[in-house]
Amino acid sequence: MTREQVFSILRQIMLVGGGSFVSRGWFDAATLDQIVGALLILGGAGWALYERRGAGLVASAAALPEVRRILTEPAVAARAASSKVVGS
Repeated sequence: MTREQVFSILRQIMLVGGGSFVSRGWFDAATLDQIVGALLILGGAGWALYERRGAGLVASAAALPEVRRILTEPAVAARAASSKVVGS
């Protein structure tokens, strides 16, 4: 699944769940949209930080079909879940 697909699914789940709050009168639809938007922004920022850690960058590079092998430090290679990543 891509990042866009995950966030689209999360947005729909939050909107459906938040609909029950709107129907109970806890807040209106505009407030629900703002809350869902804020949560998705925070989630996106957290996801971006997670993907850009050392092992995440190596894993992204290893997923490319034109990459045959990545030579890196043993600690990074141990955290990467790919047979293309080899520790030196």
